[in-house]
Amino acid sequence: MEQAAAAPPPVVAPDPDVERGLQASVRVFQFAKSRLDTLGDAETATIAKADLVMLKKAGVGMNNALTRIVKKRNAEEDRLLLEQHLLRQIMAKEGTDRDANRARVYEQLRRYQGGDEDGTTAPISASATTSQHSNPLLAPSQAHLSVDRALATVARIDQSLATLNPTGTTRVHGAGLIAAHNECTAAAAAALHGME
Repeated sequence: MEQAAAAPPPVVAPDPDVERGLQASVRVFQFAKSRLDTLGDAETATIAKADLVMLKKAGVGMNNALTRIVKKRNAEEDRLLLEQHLLRQIMAKEGTDRDANRARVYEQLRRYQGGDEDGTTAPISASATTSQHSNPLLAPSQAHLSVDRALATVARIDQSLATLNPTGTTRVHGAGLIAAHNECTAAAAAALHGME
């Protein structure tokens, strides 16, 4: 079975400032090399004014190219540092929110496991509390991950119900409404019998 050919690396366009700086340095290098080749054993060489002007322009070109490259790199580094700090702040906030949500869920689970239906907790010994709930936020176990998954599922179901029923849920117990209806019906029937 033949392996798929690896994709070629992406072509990166050369930086024009780097190219200009390299061209200027090549001009200086080629000029110095040609003069050294023609100099032979002599210790001194004469350089024309036009050559000095060319060397000066090449030096200015190299300096300008280096300045622009350094400014670009500094701007990129500043932007990356800013993004890194923003990501750290976002992750710290996410971690705090997750820990707070997890602590709230654990508190509710503790209330439901050890309390009545109305949320009042039964007295628990201090040793049992410290042994069972010493610090559940330190290391997420499989049970904690299961709770997180269950919470995500409940959140999705809650969102679906909110989408289906935009008026929201009511907190009125149905038995009270039925009892009130029955009392009204009985009162109305008694009033009808009394009128006869």
